[in-house]
Amino acid sequence: MSPPDPKADYGLLRGLLFDFDGTLIDSELDLHLPAFNQAFADAELAWHWDVSEYTQLLEVPGGHERICAYAEKRCPELSAAQRHTLASKLHTAKNARVQQRLNDRPLSLRPGMERLLNQASRAGLRLGIASTANSRTIESALSGALAQNVCELFDTIVGGDQVARVKPAPDVYLQALKNLQLDASEAIAIEDSPPGLASAQAAGLVTVIWPNAMTCSENFDTAALVLDYQGDHANHTLPSASTQTHASDLIGLDRLAALLG
Repeated sequence: MSPPDPKADYGLLRGLLFDFDGTLIDSELDLHLPAFNQAFADAELAWHWDVSEYTQLLEVPGGHERICAYAEKRCPELSAAQRHTLASKLHTAKNARVQQRLNDRPLSLRPGMERLLNQASRAGLRLGIASTANSRTIESALSGALAQNVCELFDTIVGGDQVARVKPAPDVYLQALKNLQLDASEAIAIEDSPPGLASAQAAGLVTVIWPNAMTCSENFDTAALVLDYQGDHANHTLPSASTQTHASDLIGLDRLAALLG
């Protein structure tokens, strides 16, 4: 982490907690969807998720849970235990494909994320990730996201493999707050999806939504702020169904800190 800026004063704000997939890295279409479909093909299943179907399935948090929900629809003859076994096998294969993809071609942070992370690091804020994704997958993805090891910017990474319940339950955020030794009133969560918003708010966190192309049409009316676009060269905004306060300019820590009062 960068040396703290002694001149920075952001009031009550002492930490930022980020979702991973779709928030830090726009990984759903470029990484996860192809990996799911390849796992299905390898298992000789006549399953194939297109973008429209996958977008709907994202309402089910967690890859294993997503496969279970789909199997229930496609294979109603299977018992719950059989669906669970099938989903576990497919999810393991899918994660192996994800790791192979990351080894071959690292992903990049979403536009504007590097700017915000560096500003927060210089300010001495504690940074954490709270995600349904596997913690090892997160670390692997972030290790190759930039020339520098982005993992070094984060004080804690909590994945769905480390808690009892995934989003929309608050477990990953509660664990991240505990690891950072922060109260929910001292941190802000940055999310991209309705399950993530519900999870962060259930943990007592003020939540900012940074939607992506797959979630921009969702309703985020309970969020403290919706960021239309935060790219370093803003040339477009994402349409949103939310009526909540929007910000199309490039916000910084001062704007985020103001949300805590």
